[in-house]
Amino acid sequence: MAAARSAHVTNALTSHCESVLLCSGEGTGRSKVKGWQDGCSRAACAAAAVEQRLALSAGGGVSGSAGTMAPARLLLTGSRGWPRLLGPQRELLVQGLQGSRRGLGGSQVGQRGLQALGPRRGLGGSQVGQRGLQALGPQRGFGGSQVGQRGLQALGPQRGLGGSQVGQRGLQVLGPQRGLLGPQRELPLQGLSRGFAKVAKTRSSREVKEVEDSAPVFQYVGERSKRKERVFVWGFCHAGALGIPSFVKPDAGWKKGRRIQPTPYRLDTAVKISSAACGYGFTLISSKTTDITKVWGMGLNKDSQLGFQRSRKDQTKGYEYVLEPSPIPLPLDTPQETRILQVSCGRAHSLILTDKEGVFSMGNNSYGQCGRKVTEGEIYSESHLIHRLQKFEGRVVQIVCGQDHSLFRTERGEVYSCGWGADGQTGLGHYNITSVPTKLGGDIAGVNIVQVATYGDTCLAVSDEGDLFGWGNSEYMQLASITETTQVNVPRHLPFKIGKIKDAACGGTGNAVVNEEGNVFVWGYGILGKGPNLMETATPELIPPTLFGLSDFSPDTRVFRIRCGLSQFAALNNRGELFVWGKNIRGCLGIGRMEDQYFPWRVTIPGEVVDVACGVDHMVTLVKSFI
Repeated sequence: MAAARSAHVTNALTSHCESVLLCSGEGTGRSKVKGWQDGCSRAACAAAAVEQRLALSAGGGVSGSAGTMAPARLLLTGSRGWPRLLGPQRELLVQGLQGSRRGLGGSQVGQRGLQALGPRRGLGGSQVGQRGLQALGPQRGFGGSQVGQRGLQALGPQRGLGGSQVGQRGLQVLGPQRGLLGPQRELPLQGLSRGFAKVAKTRSSREVKEVEDSAPVFQYVGERSKRKERVFVWGFCHAGALGIPSFVKPDAGWKKGRRIQPTPYRLDTAVKISSAACGYGFTLISSKTTDITKVWGMGLNKDSQLGFQRSRKDQTKGYEYVLEPSPIPLPLDTPQETRILQVSCGRAHSLILTDKEGVFSMGNNSYGQCGRKVTEGEIYSESHLIHRLQKFEGRVVQIVCGQDHSLFRTERGEVYSCGWGADGQTGLGHYNITSVPTKLGGDIAGVNIVQVATYGDTCLAVSDEGDLFGWGNSEYMQLASITETTQVNVPRHLPFKIGKIKDAACGGTGNAVVNEEGNVFVWGYGILGKGPNLMETATPELIPPTLFGLSDFSPDTRVFRIRCGLSQFAALNNRGELFVWGKNIRGCLGIGRMEDQYFPWRVTIPGEVVDVACGVDHMVTLVKSFI
């Protein structure tokens, strides 16, 4: 039976692999079995070699040329023809494929070698992995060992010595080593290639301080570095109002153009921008620089609201669409001494305020909104006309554009207006067109006005004592608290009991104010910021301060500035955070989605927001970088 099994194993070796079985002992004979590699795995080779070894063990040895030899060492031929050692000489125990033989543990032939699953003659189980032999249990009192990719690893005590590990670089002692270390033999030491390291000692506070002082310091921002002023834009960009040409006409870096930019996008500017305004499809930005160029425009220019933008192809023609910030030349007497304080945009006209040379207007003047005489049949496209407004009693310190009217506030606290008056938005007591800026009366006569606000056809004014006044359109209950009429043509005091007003804003159908405590109140019609259940109200409604960042961790957070577009609101708190809500026309809220926003939502901007300008379908923010 043993002879039959030996023959069977010999046939298996012949058909699958090449191996060499060397025998040594009392005799000098050698038996050699060869096979051919036919694409089979090394596992088959190992299996065949094991079967041959088992057959020889069962038969009492191998018959060689000089007699019967005792099995001593098993070698496997590697991929380069070099034999691979599987176990120590005379002590290797190989496992049977189905069970134990002579007290040996079962074995398993894997993809790369032989794995022993049980004990073998009191020795630890072994595993032949991808790179070598792994002993899993004790072996004659020695610690288990592991032959890994680079060496031998001992996992337990070995004849009373500490466990050792032969890694890629050297020997590591993991336990005591038979009294060689004296009283410290119980301490774990690490043997290096040149000896043993000393036991680590606790550092004194002085040594720790010296180490900390000598540690490198990484300074990312210079001590004298200043925070950078930046501009971010978003919303409808197909008319060029965002000033990004590649959005309208894709360059090599864009596969297709963009109609909408739903999140803040940085607009590169060469100078610090101090003021920005959004009109109906166009934008103005300005700087307080003393350079010749102080104002830039971008977007729709069909009525020359951005001035005459000369064509590069034909010097006599002008652009009706400006895709990037383009300089607007102003007729200044002393350009290097005059600074721009503010810009404002209406539906198709623009106002520019300077510190020394008054107010300039340009664009459509069909209703006298530019503060000059209306000319019948005037063509506004490709116009070179920029008008300087004069005859104010005192210096103008604030300008505001409505849809087709304009407001001016002087340093004396007086308010002037001109333009379309059909809804009473000029506040002059009539509903006619006014082409010359005229001072308002009514309830604001003799009152020091510190702010005026308008964007649609409703106007608000705030006094130095925190009182609120209003006039203009009231079709959406903007002024319903004082009258049931839908047009109010003179300023009226609004007797709201909401504290002293610090800032006010007017939209197309809704109004908003901020009191001295930083609370935001809204009224009118539309998405007012208190959810879908509040769509109209004639009295101011408080928006919960927690929606603007107030919490137990930020108890000092306050809103200090409020802005309105035609149908959206924007609020700034004292932490430089911007919150928006309202109609999200063409992504004008900048919140990354197209749905309307019924509650204040924080806009993600990489910096501290300083100011914001709202248009019909786009917005511009002035931002100060964090570092």
